[in-house]
Amino acid sequence: MEVHLFNIETALHLESAALVDRAVASGWRADEVLTTIIALGDNHALMLAAKDDLEAALSILRKRP
Repeated sequence: MEVHLFNIETALHLESAALVDRAVASGWRADEVLTTIIALGDNHALMLAAKDDLEAALSILRKRP
């Protein structure tokens, strides 16, 4: 599993570095870009957690008579 995580981190690092480079080349400051990427990741994680919670609640409701 550790090797798998390393591969994901390596692949995402290359993609995220390219994204940051493009954003900086477009005029954004690197700290603004990185802060935004962190916020987007956090929001996405919260969305996935909310979706899982909603699916669990719906599953319970579907089982009720």
